[in-house]
Amino acid sequence: MTDPPNFRVVIIGGGLAGCCLANGLLRNGIDFSIYERLPENSKREGYQIRLGADALKGMRACLSPENLDLIVQNFGPASGNKSEAPVVRNKKFETMLDLTIFPTYNKSAPISRVILRDALAAPIAASGKLEYGKEFDRYEIVDFGTPKERVRVWFKDGSHDHCDILIGADGSHSKINKQIGLNNLVQLNDYTSMAAKSNLPAKRLRETNPKILEKPLLTFADGKTLYYCAYLPKSSNFADSRNEDISSSMFGFHVPSSTCPENLSSLSQKAKWDFVREALSEWSSEYHDIVELVQDSDIYVYRSMVSVNPGQGWRAKVRSGKEPEKGDSRVWLLGDAIHAMLPNRGMGGNTALRDTATALDLLRQLSSFSEPNQKVEKCAIDRACTEFEAEMIPRAFNWVRKSGGTTVVPVDASTIWGKVFFTLAAIGMQLSYYFQQMLGRSGTTSVVDDCPELK
Repeated sequence: MTDPPNFRVVIIGGGLAGCCLANGLLRNGIDFSIYERLPENSKREGYQIRLGADALKGMRACLSPENLDLIVQNFGPASGNKSEAPVVRNKKFETMLDLTIFPTYNKSAPISRVILRDALAAPIAASGKLEYGKEFDRYEIVDFGTPKERVRVWFKDGSHDHCDILIGADGSHSKINKQIGLNNLVQLNDYTSMAAKSNLPAKRLRETNPKILEKPLLTFADGKTLYYCAYLPKSSNFADSRNEDISSSMFGFHVPSSTCPENLSSLSQKAKWDFVREALSEWSSEYHDIVELVQDSDIYVYRSMVSVNPGQGWRAKVRSGKEPEKGDSRVWLLGDAIHAMLPNRGMGGNTALRDTATALDLLRQLSSFSEPNQKVEKCAIDRACTEFEAEMIPRAFNWVRKSGGTTVVPVDASTIWGKVFFTLAAIGMQLSYYFQQMLGRSGTTSVVDDCPELK
């Protein structure tokens, strides 16, 4: 019988972060398997994601230059400027804060989530390391406290696998988060969220109000939040239909649950869009143009999941001698499985992909400690886990906070206070930019391009 490898990783969740990290493990010759709950041919909605410096840092660490280049080729917002931030408007469609003019704002570029996910999964699937239709059930620590200690991972079909490190990349409804005892993911029941993706054929683009295609849009008004962005990769020429298959737009809308029909999620597509129109009845015509553009697509209704900062000492608080699975350092959490956030700043995917750079570096170190007849010592795993969370938790939960925490509508741009807030924000960002420029001219600092791929 062949002895098991001395260092092995199992990843639960074949989403963006899970597949990105798996690429890094594959490139570094670290033994692993990745399991995805959904079947390979399942329909996945192509909602848009905006990526910036954090995501690129993770992908640079994990992907080959060739695979990274293939992904970068699919970036591209409506205006053709690959580094474009959103514009905050009020319900009259008046500009409150144009973030594209401030170099101090962390800018990003859009890409279809399906295109990105498929590109990340392709090398892993080709290696035979990615298994679809495999639903995680639970894990257990076997031979606890002995040199043979490992993690046994159980699946719903009764099968199991073994590993030294279990990576929970199973999203905002993470079972691993619950079993390890963290339980820091909460559902926001006071607000109902809606999202829709619409294809953008050339004919439809020619007939569309050009104002809604210029820049990504973010509006906070009447206790509601609306986000809209067109995704036009490569050519943005309206007469050019070469990119019709992947040209699309993304619509997001958050409304108080108290204003929604109880059966909103089960209503017909037409009834859902009728509700959206009614909710926007006092908003300017441009918002209704957006609805007109995307109304042929089904709208997904859900309740947002967010996370609460657990602090870096959370494992010590949940550990139990009777349940070794609680807080064990062999189980790491990645992305939304620990730091789910509201989509207001578009940093959920960015932060998850950034996690992979830190995790890969530490997993590579642990793998180097293993020898043919000797497993990695638990104390080394403890240190690596602590180091991972010492970097990840402050960084990620800073973005959870900046994304609104548990507050869906941070400020109403249609009110006097909202206008004052965004005016002061613009002044503050402009002063910050001027200050950086002065430091640069004095030789104290220099501007570093952290997204060269997006030029």
